[in-house]
Amino acid sequence: MKYLFFLFILFLSGCGGGGGGGGAAPSAPVSVSTNVAPGSNVMTLYAAPASVNVNILLASVTFCTPNTSNCQTIPNLLVDTGSYGIRLLKSAMPSALQLSPVTGSGGNPLYDCSQFASGYTWGSVQTADVKMSGETAYGLPVQVIDDVSTTQNPAIPAACPGPFIGNVQGLNANGVIGIGVFLHDCGQYCVNTPGNNIYFECPTSGCASHAEPLNVQIQNPVPNFSGDNNGVVVVLPQIPSSGAAGISGSLIFGIGTRSNNALGQAKVLPLDGYGNFTTTFNGQSLSTSFIDSGSNMFFFQDGTTPACTYVVGGYCPSSTQSLSATLGSAITVNFSVANADQLISTGNLLFSNMAGSAVGPTSFDWGLPFFFGRSVYFAINGSVTPYGTGPYVAF
Repeated sequence: MKYLFFLFILFLSGCGGGGGGGGAAPSAPVSVSTNVAPGSNVMTLYAAPASVNVNILLASVTFCTPNTSNCQTIPNLLVDTGSYGIRLLKSAMPSALQLSPVTGSGGNPLYDCSQFASGYTWGSVQTADVKMSGETAYGLPVQVIDDVSTTQNPAIPAACPGPFIGNVQGLNANGVIGIGVFLHDCGQYCVNTPGNNIYFECPTSGCASHAEPLNVQIQNPVPNFSGDNNGVVVVLPQIPSSGAAGISGSLIFGIGTRSNNALGQAKVLPLDGYGNFTTTFNGQSLSTSFIDSGSNMFFFQDGTTPACTYVVGGYCPSSTQSLSATLGSAITVNFSVANADQLISTGNLLFSNMAGSAVGPTSFDWGLPFFFGRSVYFAINGSVTPYGTGPYVAF
């Protein structure tokens, strides 16, 4: 199971820059767009118009009561290539939208405890017909996060640990679209392990962790499409070094299935069974590295760059650093790290040069800043593409 969803809160109020001798002068608002031909396999991506955080990539998704025309479009779901499956806040669901609760293998209502790096979400598993542009995943199990009641029903079991982030403040979004390289949020581990602490069955007597088959687990919507289902391409525009106020990007379904998702000159980077690869940086071999649109910075360990005053966990060098790393065995990536406190003082929401401290010593998290100015391909595990079988990323 791989949940990689880092959202470090940026405290913007009263922020005048720091770490490098004062904030940057506010720039004129800039919004930039990609130039992708429209198609039934193309969905628009955008950034939050206002947020307590930065580098939040969003999309709108249409949910339908299964096998009906009762459909509602819900905006502002976070696009996350580091997780698998759709999670939706109950408070964001119009009352007219009725999904279908799922019964677990033990015959009781099924609930999911979703673990992210920053906390957990808790809610029932329900099925929906999910429409994304011209593609549809029918009867897709999704998580409906109970963010409405102060005393949640059923009560969250103690085996679901960590801070609760299942609300707008925790997610900075109305939910999560997990479109990473795996099919299920847990997979065979939850099929074979009763005490997995991810899936719970909840009779009236209380909730208990339970092994569950693949067909009721939370699922990546893309492999459930009838076509264009072997992966995705995230296409975002280049942005200025001082950031941008908004963007319009594209999420393209399929790899090598149409003229608009051919690999072109992109280089393929194979992934291991956990969706990771090795990054070589500053003489270190970081074997649990990954590319994740749900992470709002580059995250890596650096004992020399000063920490920020206002950006929690951020790096604030006195001047912009020009850095380089090798992904896999031979793909060189150049990137820069600016003073994060000065960046947010511009009033922009999107930055390609913001970084912070990684959670683990063997990890390099290539977050959303990596995506700006690139087309990044994610081939789903076991899916056949003209360029090889997934999982891989390419850019």
